Parts: sequence; C-alpha cells; structure tokens
Amino acid sequence: MTKTTAPSAADWNRLYELMAQVKALAPWQWMYESDVFVVRDPQSHEYYFVSVMGNLGEHLCVAVYLGMRAYTRLLEFAAAGGARGTGEELLEIRHLQASFEDREQLTAQDRDTIKELGLKFRGKMAWPLFRSYLAGYAPWHLNAEEARILRLALEQLLDVATRFEADEVDIPDDNKRFLVRVQDEKGEWTDQVMPVPPPAPESISVDILAAKAESVRRLRRSRNIFEADLLMMPGTVGERGERPQFAYIFLVVDSQSGMILAGETLHVTSTFGEMLARIPELMVDICLKMQGVPGEIHVNNERLEWLLSSLSSLMDCKIKQTGRLRALETARHAMLQFFMH
Repeated sequence: MTKTTAPSAADWNRLYELMAQVKALAPWQWMYESDVFVVRDPQSHEYYFVSVMGNLGEHLCVAVYLGMRAYTRLLEFAAAGGARGTGEELLEIRHLQASFEDREQLTAQDRDTIKELGLKFRGKMAWPLFRSYLAGYAPWHLNAEEARILRLALEQLLDVATRFEADEVDIPDDNKRFLVRVQDEKGEWTDQVMPVPPPAPESISVDILAAKAESVRRLRRSRNIFEADLLMMPGTVGERGERPQFAYIFLVVDSQSGMILAGETLHVTSTFGEMLARIPELMVDICLKMQGVPGEIHVNNERLEWLLSSLSSLMDCKIKQTGRLRALETARHAMLQFFMH
C-alpha cells in the first residue's frame, strides 16, 4: 500500500474542535441513521453520504460513506438484514467514522495525539475516535486527505442538524433524491435537493490462461456439488507501522463427503477487486487438481455467484446461490477452532 501523508496538528485540532461541537449539539437525539444527507466535495466533486448513529444511545458516531457505490453497498447490506450476521460486509464498505468511545478503545497513537494537542477527556463514551474503513484492511488511523473529508462532513453536519431540528430543512427518505450541500463559486454552501449520479458499473477483469482454459474444458463432468465461500480470518497481517490487512481464505468443500478440497489464502496486494479477480482461476486450479468438474457449485452470496458465473460456460457448470452450505459451515467451524487455538 502506498505511503500517505499524516494529518497535521492543525488538522487534528480542527477535528477535535468539531467533535466537541457535535457532542454539545447531540444530533442523535433527533436524527436517525436513515436521515442521510450528502456533501459534494468542492475539490474532487465526489459525493459523501453523512449518517448519524446513536439515537438509542448505544454508539455515538458520525459515518461518512465515500461515494455512491459505498452508500449503495450500505443499503444492500441493510436490505439483506445482515443475513450472515458477521458484519464483515460493513468492514468492506469504504467509509470514515468519527465516534465517541471509552478510553480503552483508543490506541497509544490516538492517546499520544490527544496529549500532544493538550486535550483532556474523561468518562464513558467521551473520547473522540477517528477511523478509516477500506476493503481488505483493518480500520485504521486517518491520513491527511481523509481528515480533510471528515472535516467537511462534520462542518456540514453541524449546519444541517441544527436546521433539521428546527424543521427548517427536509431530508428526503426515498434514496432517490438527497439533500446535497454544495459549495458555490463564492465559497458559500447551499442546499440542493437532487438525485446523486449512480456509480459506474462495477467490473472485475478475470484472466485465465488459455492453456488452463483448454485443459479444464477437457475434464470429465461429475454430479458432485462443490460448496464455496470467501472467509475473513481472525486477526490481521502486515508489517509493523503499516496498515494491518485482513487475510481471507477461499474455502471449497465437497458437499457430500465434507472433504476440504482447497483453502487458498488471499490478501490485498494492489486492490480488493484484483484480489477477488483471482477466485475464478483458483476454482479452475481446484478442478484441474481434482481432474474433474462438479455438476454444480453452491455459494451463499451474490458476490461469489457473480465472480464464479464467469466459469459457467467454460466448465459447463451451474453456479447456484443457496441459503445454507452445511458441509462448508462444518469445515469453517473446524478451521476457525484450529486458528483460535
């Protein structure tokens, strides 16, 4: 991962100052997580979706989703009701968080920054915490650009939340039009109620060597069913001082016998998309190793179904999304038990 510039002391001072104002305003008393408004970045022209959490008092947080794709993924996760119940999908949504935590939630780096600024906090849910979320990586400290984005979002939250409480502004709730804060040529911020342009269609380039493709076409077909999943493993990996990464395992199990056919470890080397693009070729490698192609491959999420569907014609194999993968769940549990001991 490329090196990034750390926020300056002035950047941090401004963020902590804004968080003090947010804490005093307490917008979670009248705003719900679904009361989302948008800030259009005057520099990049990107759209940032701002959501306030904490209406029930359990987690006081401002989340800023970076772009329409990130916000769309949040809506998809919410619509699915967090079916898998792991929360891993949320870690893969590109966003920033500014929250109020107990002191124990802060790292030494967080506490050092507070000390260097001469700030003091005391009590439960009183310590500001700033984090960046990026697919494939653990939540991490902000860089200078992320601090700038979060500053924009918090400044506009103080404006919008105050007017929203006073019924001076409406926030559409249909996710088709949004209250968008836009800076004009004079530097003044104004309200616009408008749709946000959809993200460009997502594409992942899957490259399978011609020789492998020809070899897998010649393999015998069977009635076997493979169950496949991409699992986030416990803990993180990476060099000291760098942003920690999550390790994933592409796990493939024979549905009838429960035998683990493959457990390939993956992590981000350039982008999360490029990591995902390796999965179809890994499945081809598994078939070549087994000297056979299954009749069906079962998965439990749309992402894997989409990735592996590129193989359906090459391997004459049906890719099916199903609710539960019993053999894979058993293998997953055994694998996690192994890693936990």
